[in-house]
Amino acid sequence: MDRPKKRASAAADLTDDLIVEILSRLPVKSVCRFKCVSPHWYGLISHPEHRKKIPQTLSGFFYPSLSLNHEDDMIIFPDFEGILGDEGLQFPDPSLPFMTGYRMIIPKVCCNGLLLCLCWKVSPADEADYVVCNPASEKWVVLPDSDYEANASAYRLGFDPAVSSHFHVFEILEGDEDYGFVSGVNIYSSETGAWSHKGNGWGDELQVVESRGVFVNGMLHLITHQHKILAIDTAGNTWRTIPLLDTMRVECFCRGVLAFIGQSQGILYYINMRDRDGSILSVWILEDYDSSEWTFKYNISMTQLFGEPDLLFERDYALIAIHPECNLIFFVWMCENILMSYDMDRGKVRVICSLKERMYDTFLPYLPYVPFFSDSLADQE
Repeated sequence: MDRPKKRASAAADLTDDLIVEILSRLPVKSVCRFKCVSPHWYGLISHPEHRKKIPQTLSGFFYPSLSLNHEDDMIIFPDFEGILGDEGLQFPDPSLPFMTGYRMIIPKVCCNGLLLCLCWKVSPADEADYVVCNPASEKWVVLPDSDYEANASAYRLGFDPAVSSHFHVFEILEGDEDYGFVSGVNIYSSETGAWSHKGNGWGDELQVVESRGVFVNGMLHLITHQHKILAIDTAGNTWRTIPLLDTMRVECFCRGVLAFIGQSQGILYYINMRDRDGSILSVWILEDYDSSEWTFKYNISMTQLFGEPDLLFERDYALIAIHPECNLIFFVWMCENILMSYDMDRGKVRVICSLKERMYDTFLPYLPYVPFFSDSLADQE
């Protein structure tokens, strides 16, 4: 009968520093549960200094917000849609005003707390920089020119603070103006502060789907129009091609490849519309990453999820993210302009909020953001 009391007494004897040190070694799902232990523990976990050590969870989505300036010119700056209420906004201003000297800031890619933006200068007005920033610490780095910008078809960001404090930017190059086949990749390293050029190691006649990419297991993964996933590591030494099963190869003449790539809990996910049944999404995972063998996990009925028939992927709704710690996916229902989540394990749907910015373009990026409370970017240290 005395054991619970003894356990409670032992927990009470722990110092705050020791509690924070223990929490820093736990997975983020456990940390979220420990917020409910007591008001004191909630305060410890939420304290600005402690958040630098304790793992964080998905707090919302950055997206480009369009407006008119005083001269009636269209401008774009980042905005943020939080999913954790008041707790979700981990920075003073989502428009990133600490990045000075720019008349437009367009968020492109978010990866583990860092944001890659295309920033148009105030002067000269026809020049732009690619910038990597940390919204939580307000630190930012302007990338140097790679000398291959004219051939660049896409930019991607790779960062995993559990592995390294350094980030990498991938510049995907096209060598054919007519068909857009990949010719190589430039890789920027924050450790060296320079770009390195790598010739194409995947093979000929491959076209990357512009709006798709995910960084997991230390490698960038891209979908191609040839129904393959391409992967490359941060050093450009390992090039990998992951084939898709026939049932995963679905595309539309108007909208191209009807699929989404993402990651959760370190596992690569591939979600595609079912062939001949546009109301069903199929979810696949690469559970054994080295084997390249896909495992089927779920079928999701869009009719049941939205309550309406005949809805099509990337016409009526867009899949924007997978939660990094659980089997939760996020949709935008375009006709209603609402953000929704779907728990794949429990089959539960939740309406999160109405969006401030109407999603006319299915590829308007809603970028999942997990705060990273580091005082500086690696190459500024």
